[in-house]
Amino acid sequence: MTRKDHTISLNESGFHYIDWGGSGPLTHMAHATGLCAGAYSKFVEKLNSQLRLIGLDFRGHGSTTAKADPKQLHNWKIFYDDFEDFLEYLQKPIISIGHSLGGTVSLKLAAAKPECFKALILIEPGIMPPSWRPWVFLAQKSGLSKYVPFVTRASKRKNGWESKQNAWDYLYGKGPFRRWNEEFLQDYVKDGLQESESNSVRLSCNPAWEGRCLAMAPYDIWRYVRDIKIPTLVLYGKLSTTFLPSVVKKLQDRIPNAVIKGFEKTGHFVPMEKPDETADIIIRFLEENNLLDHA
Repeated sequence: MTRKDHTISLNESGFHYIDWGGSGPLTHMAHATGLCAGAYSKFVEKLNSQLRLIGLDFRGHGSTTAKADPKQLHNWKIFYDDFEDFLEYLQKPIISIGHSLGGTVSLKLAAAKPECFKALILIEPGIMPPSWRPWVFLAQKSGLSKYVPFVTRASKRKNGWESKQNAWDYLYGKGPFRRWNEEFLQDYVKDGLQESESNSVRLSCNPAWEGRCLAMAPYDIWRYVRDIKIPTLVLYGKLSTTFLPSVVKKLQDRIPNAVIKGFEKTGHFVPMEKPDETADIIIRFLEENNLLDHA
């Protein structure tokens, strides 16, 4: 796999994206909150014999340098706007694979701009049960959403080590990484951390930004779900605490032609926990929809 790194201007700001190469239709891998495109490199390797893969680092993540001030983040509109600019830069429709944050952003844009997408593959997208909407709305408007436990944990994430090896030793087998295949954590440490002025390393995604992203997660995504008309595959982990059974059922009702698949003994990080099975299902889904026959 030949990787090329690019820096481009979107919304008058610097954005980084990876072109992993490959053969087949152009496909974008959209990462989760707190991660970066590079964290999916080993997963991409399992797809790029059939697909041409690229991946943008969202604002506040990876090597993207666009301004990311937690105090200025009041909703996810900036992510939608940035990704829409990226689609305009590409100037051709894509197959979109989106994980968590990346899935939510992809879903919204696919509803608003279906001409930019050939297919939508959502992996644990950030979609809340409809019954949560009034409570999340009130929490966000009152400022109380920052006290939600998973938001607090993200905001207080350790952010500084003497070296990437020290970071690896600290992160391995802990928290969200406990079920990851080792090679994925290696890529996360490689691309998701950067050197600081003191020659130590820190997270590319500031924990304050990650926490704010989670605190301001959209509660209105269901308004876009009904507009999804393109081939859609939804993958989730049955141990996940973020993509709930009620959401699975309602998605199937709202997008009756969608293929929805749950993975046993798997949590939120499906591509990192079940990479081979995930890649196989994606390729089979695209084959069944005749989307691998042309570049």
